[in-house]
Amino acid sequence: MNMKNRKLFIIWGILVVGIVGLLTTLGFMLKAQDANYVKLENKILDSAKKYIDAKFLYPEGSNVLKVTKEDMIENGFLDELKYGDDTCAGYVTVKLNGAYKYKAYIKCKNYTTKGYE
Repeated sequence: MNMKNRKLFIIWGILVVGIVGLLTTLGFMLKAQDANYVKLENKILDSAKKYIDAKFLYPEGSNVLKVTKEDMIENGFLDELKYGDDTCAGYVTVKLNGAYKYKAYIKCKNYTTKGYE
């Protein structure tokens, strides 16, 4: 390998390592941000469970119950749904499938739960 090819090989190697490092760092940053929104999903889910237990609002048969953020705030089961300055909309669905299945959905400026309607 002559000197010119060796220098090109080294430059390309540095570029590839730099790009991989940058993409890895960005991935970890996005994952950390998403973790905070997952905490919001868990917060609204826990509040909905308490709300449904207190009001005894369990769905029957194939019905799906939808409890909104506003319902929980109005009844004192949730204070806010916010991450930093990003205020989110949200709801929880409950259906009977052998046992009660709860699913939380939030929609924020920078994050939306998959399946949010």
